[in-house]
Amino acid sequence: MSWRRFTRKLRRLVRPPRSAHDVVPNYHDYLRLQRETFLSFESEVPRWKEGQRRFVDRTMDDRARHARVLDCAAGDGAGLRALRELGFSRIIGVELSREKARRARGDGFAVVVCDMHDLRCFPDATFDVVLSSHTIEHAYQPDIVVDELYRVLTPEGHLHIVLPYPDSSHRNELAHVGKFKLGTDQDDNGASVQRFFTGRGFSLLKSELDDAREPEIWLHLKKTTKPQS
Repeated sequence: MSWRRFTRKLRRLVRPPRSAHDVVPNYHDYLRLQRETFLSFESEVPRWKEGQRRFVDRTMDDRARHARVLDCAAGDGAGLRALRELGFSRIIGVELSREKARRARGDGFAVVVCDMHDLRCFPDATFDVVLSSHTIEHAYQPDIVVDELYRVLTPEGHLHIVLPYPDSSHRNELAHVGKFKLGTDQDDNGASVQRFFTGRGFSLLKSELDDAREPEIWLHLKKTTKPQS
């Protein structure tokens, strides 16, 4: 074990990590881990593929089919497929991994390769709905990501989020670097993570716990006036 890794483990024993920087010191290392180490394909794992379909079906079934929908971190297209099967056609994904995006595009989906921390590829108020499932816990700076999702939503837009919850295990800290700021590491019936989103310009419509894939929290939110900083 290198000295750097040894000292990092020692620091965790003395002071548990409370931010992404405590776990991954810089953004370059974060991007490398997300693109290379934590690369998985949702459509290859039946439990995850069906879990994503279940989320999309329950969330979007009563939504007008002409809605403009963004799947944030679309992966290899499991959520986009579920949306298409429900009858949605104005759908697009964003994805950090070029290989995942390539696979989704092979099924005919529009997927933009970009970092969710910077969605300048989309103008303000582009989408009526944003879906983000098992995504924002991976964000190095979840506040920036959520600010971007707020920006690309229309004034009456809806944001639907799935996060692992409670997310208190030390084993996934390198993958889930955003959980400390999100508050999903706090087992408080979702109060902390709800405050994170309502403090960034969203009103909470519904919060529910689910365990079809793994223990999760589903947040259904609507864009409102953003608090003055």
